[in-house]
Amino acid sequence: GRHRPVMAPGQYTELFFLDEATALSAGHRPCAECRREDFNRFKAAWIAGNPEYGFTMKTPIGQIDEVLHAERTGGPHEEPIDALPDGTFVVFQNTPHLLYKGLLRKWSPEGYGDPVVPTMGSGETDRPMRVLTPASTVNAIRAGYCPQVGLEK
Repeated sequence: GRHRPVMAPGQYTELFFLDEATALSAGHRPCAECRREDFNRFKAAWIAGNPEYGFTMKTPIGQIDEVLHAERTGGPHEEPIDALPDGTFVVFQNTPHLLYKGLLRKWSPEGYGDPVVPTMGSGETDRPMRVLTPASTVNAIRAGYCPQVGLEK
């Protein structure tokens, strides 16, 4: 395969995350060079989940990147937890948590904590939660993109 120095000046920046769900929550997407199949699936799901932009598969990825950048720098949005798909990150008890298989798992650089049931009546889950994953990416997940999660065997 093709090799080049990591973090080479004047080239794209390689980023390494715990898993894909974490990378997506930070406003990134699969790499078109090293993860072409995932890139194509993500782009198709992003377009299907965000029809208001009028993008097609021929739309340059830079236009989607512009939307992701605006969402990444614009801060979290809010949605009810029961409307969110698995693979979404939310703020729960003032810390980032992954929603996975209907449960919340506290995120840390070392991995995920034990599952917590986001029960209604607990105060935080009765109202819309702060969602860290950009809204357009949440829509891509709803449209069928399944991010890799570091809990899968």
